[in-house]
Amino acid sequence: MMPGNAGRLAALVLAAAVSLGAAPASTAPAAPSPAAASVAPKVRVETLTPGTGEKPPEHSYVLINYKGMLPDGTVFDENQKMPMALDEVVPGFALGLVQMQRGGKYKLTIPPELGYGAQASGPIPANATLVFEIDLLDFKTPDEIAVMQQMHDQQLQGQQAPAPAPQPGQ
Repeated sequence: MMPGNAGRLAALVLAAAVSLGAAPASTAPAAPSPAAASVAPKVRVETLTPGTGEKPPEHSYVLINYKGMLPDGTVFDENQKMPMALDEVVPGFALGLVQMQRGGKYKLTIPPELGYGAQASGPIPANATLVFEIDLLDFKTPDEIAVMQQMHDQQLQGQQAPAPAPQPGQ
């Protein structure tokens, strides 16, 4: 789900951070669901297990465990230690994730308007409400990813430098 080398690097860094025991984080406030048709649709975030620490800012890359379901409990997708760019998911998924704290487990309910809307997508019917159970394992900001990409590029350049020519008499 992430573009190019920066996305691959972000996935590797996030996965390594989790395997090295990166510190977990805290809970997110629940967003109310729309009460009337005139109210803009909102996602609902329920805290199942509180996390601690910061919340991922917009445009971040997250590392999550998740299970996506329809309201009747039918599972349509499930992954462990999955890296994702918040800019590359349905709007409701990103809106919910920025309310979560590292290390927490949440239930996210996304109305159709912030999911796939009137368009069916694979096993997800048109106008479906989406329900996700999400563990937010870690996240990195675009600036952190850029610094890591620069360090990675410099490391590669150092590895590709030609060996010095042998000196006469040595």
